Amino acid sequence: MLARWRREATLHDRMQQSLNEHFTVSYEGPPEAALATQALASLDRAYWRIGQTLSLFPMRPISVVLYTTQQFRDITRSPTWAAGAYDGTAILVPMRGALESLAELDRVLAHEFAHVLIRTVAPRNVPMWLNEGLATALETDDLGWARERVRRAGQPLSLAALSSSFGRLTKAEAPLAYATSALAVRRLLDDAGGVAVANLLRDLDEGLDLAEAFLHRMHRPLAAFLANVP
Repeated sequence: MLARWRREATLHDRMQQSLNEHFTVSYEGPPEAALATQALASLDRAYWRIGQTLSLFPMRPISVVLYTTQQFRDITRSPTWAAGAYDGTAILVPMRGALESLAELDRVLAHEFAHVLIRTVAPRNVPMWLNEGLATALETDDLGWARERVRRAGQPLSLAALSSSFGRLTKAEAPLAYATSALAVRRLLDDAGGVAVANLLRDLDEGLDLAEAFLHRMHRPLAAFLANVP
């Protein structure tokens, strides 16, 4: 473990940075400079789009680190299907895969930026279907892929079964979990609005029971909502 930390510290020490008012992007060398510039532009788009949806904006610049795929796996210990991560300190992204196209770059960085906002408002007590569902619903306006995934599966997963970490899921199981969660949270955003969802997160962080907070902010019983997941 100590050797791994030392390797990680050495890697970060030799990284270069590109930055703007809201983000600092670290990368290993000149070949990645163009990717860092694209990442900054993508992050700024996510900053305004998602921030306005939830009426949430970070108080200080956010760190973003671009890794090779192997560096990302070694440092984050994420499942092989993960396209990015937020560790509470920085957004971590493997350059291979996530950065092969601008659309994929936008999706991954928007997803992780949403996690930054969620963590800022509610670092605890948020069920994973709400956490990952919100980040996935805000990646893009088009959730056609999620509806198709649920259609092919025959039915959505139970949200009650998606309360804990998605890291335990297999590569085959994860897409349906994300699709189910994203469609459920999209309904909340459409019906109650982003501010209400942000306030739900605040209530949960303050220790309110999910059912109580849900009724307060969504104006409907949680049990009825869970029984009618799209």
